Amino acid sequence: MMLKEPFLDMLMVVCKKFIKILVVICLIFITFLAFSFILNRYKIKPTEKEIVELKKFYKSIIHISSIKDILVLQNFTIDKIKHESIGIDEIDIIKILKVKKGLCFDRSMLMQKVLIYNGIDIRPVYIYSNPKMSTTGILDLLSTKIHSHNIFEFYFEGKWYMMETNKKMDRFLTLDKFLEKQDFFKNQVRYVRYLNNRHGRFIYPSWIPDIY
Repeated sequence: MMLKEPFLDMLMVVCKKFIKILVVICLIFITFLAFSFILNRYKIKPTEKEIVELKKFYKSIIHISSIKDILVLQNFTIDKIKHESIGIDEIDIIKILKVKKGLCFDRSMLMQKVLIYNGIDIRPVYIYSNPKMSTTGILDLLSTKIHSHNIFEFYFEGKWYMMETNKKMDRFLTLDKFLEKQDFFKNQVRYVRYLNNRHGRFIYPSWIPDIY
């Protein structure tokens, strides 16, 4: 009994230290995510310079008052921004509008900024699928070799709708309905809301989780 009590006391001390360390790590992680959220919310809000360029590019289309206006915005963006990579470093709205090129995440950011300018709530959605497996795991999210797509949802007249960023749309669907009908991915699809991921990288700098 004399041997067991010191051992139990020591075990309790070790457990308490472990719990304290775990709590500190969790607090640091939560603080980091909160910092990322605040920073990214600030970054996606269109600057005065961006608004000037967006108005030049979209003209009257930039003013949204109906769901039809948003559909016009989506079709116009797909038509005018050629699907071609201009790099995956920091997303430069001014550059995208100048060269009229970009991938799904570039188009996505353009339209997000227009909707934010109009006071419409948005939330990014990262869709991904493992092309080499019949199922897609949560940890596949961390891989840069998976198939992925950057879209977002917007809130209009009491409902969340999904915004496609590669194909022109003739009507808006909810995210679940879109995933039922999509033919982009052949294997199981997973998605993460509030994460704006660009093929395994984030907006900039790439080590900050792009959540907002």
